[in-house]
Amino acid sequence: MSYQTLSLRRDGRILYVDIDNGPLNLMTIQMVGELFDLAGKLVFDQETGVVVLGSANPEFFIAHFDLDDLFRSMNDPDVPQSKYPDINVVQALSTMWEALPQVTIGLVDGIVRGGGLEFLLATHMRFATPRSRFCLPETSGGFLPTGGGTTRLALHIGPARAREVLLSARDFSGEEAAAYGMVNRALPADGIRAYVDDLARRAAARSAGSVAAVNQVLTKVLGGAVDAQFAGFAVENEAMRALLGIPAVQEHLRKLAELQDVEHERDLPATIAGAAR
Repeated sequence: MSYQTLSLRRDGRILYVDIDNGPLNLMTIQMVGELFDLAGKLVFDQETGVVVLGSANPEFFIAHFDLDDLFRSMNDPDVPQSKYPDINVVQALSTMWEALPQVTIGLVDGIVRGGGLEFLLATHMRFATPRSRFCLPETSGGFLPTGGGTTRLALHIGPARAREVLLSARDFSGEEAAAYGMVNRALPADGIRAYVDDLARRAAARSAGSVAAVNQVLTKVLGGAVDAQFAGFAVENEAMRALLGIPAVQEHLRKLAELQDVEHERDLPATIAGAAR
């Protein structure tokens, strides 16, 4: 398997997938397609027991969804769309990854925001370093996370903390993310790789049957949340269509699209605040 935005490395039953898409690791239409393709292969892959998602970029895990591609997806009929009106492409992607038979582990040692965090929330386990930064900045731009992030965040950390994360639209450190339940735990930068590697080896040593049984039990326990999750997705989409129809929101997003560079992305909340003036 060879991709333009993903770097793959295998170690026995563990597949390491590093996001590798330029200086910001922006989530693009190309990346979404490649993640769909990889997930489709993993569904039938009996040789892989664990997938570890990391980054080839030392500063950015995934900065966010590329705003230029967002406008393309809205206006270009050649851009693939979801077949279902209540589920958009990124929601479908994250749901597909969430349902994979393999154990999926996210390893974050940098910045992850917007669509990148929405995708990360669909992994089975997530680990960060104290310097990592997590942010869903969309409300400061006049809309909301609609890749499943608004819904999944509430399911993971509860409505009160979800409101804090969504409406503050600020960066949360790895330690804050761990305290709130966005990630399993925050580990020192010099120890996170060893911990995740050890965890991945242990999980990969479990039989496919035992992993499937654990997944089945957890799916049954959380089954009541499935209907709530898809209901949330539908509301995300409805709200997004309404908010993106507001000219002022579109103008603000076009200003931000011109500022998608490393300097402005390092402190995206400040960049968004400056563009709003």
